[in-house]
Amino acid sequence: MTDNGIRADARDAAREQSRGRNAALQEQIDALLAGLHEQTEALAVAQGAVANTTAQAESPDGLVRVTVDSSGAVVAVDFDPSTFTRTTPARLADVVAGTARAAVAEVRARIAELMAPVAALTANLPDLPDLVDGAPSIRNLVPTVATEFGPGTEHPSTPAQDDDLHDWRAPIMREAHRG
Repeated sequence: MTDNGIRADARDAAREQSRGRNAALQEQIDALLAGLHEQTEALAVAQGAVANTTAQAESPDGLVRVTVDSSGAVVAVDFDPSTFTRTTPARLADVVAGTARAAVAEVRARIAELMAPVAALTANLPDLPDLVDGAPSIRNLVPTVATEFGPGTEHPSTPAQDDDLHDWRAPIMREAHRG
């Protein structure tokens, strides 16, 4: 065999090896696109369900019911007819706030439940290093809705003590009172 024949055989072997790698990469890309399509459909369904999600909580004494929408905004507050004869304004304010927090916790739990299947689909998709050797991971670049609203997630329920911007009892003319 001549040197040209050996070189041609080596080139053919390299081409064949390259074709094999390309075919494997194409299969991975096809699987990734199929998974992405499935995730997109699941996300659209979940987003529709989340948008229509509400939650209601009732105070332990039954005097107050608070309904919140999917963003946690209070959309309704209902009082038992005997509320104003059975409690003080300060206690009622605490009961309303606590009941609203309970409703928000409930709506977050429902949203996390609705988004869990989408998060599971994401977990099954390959990460960038699975496709390209040496590439950085992109899996945790953006927090997912499921982790953002998960049961262990803490969200401040009251403003900080020095936050008079969100304190309804603070003076209206904040700048004049800061001295």
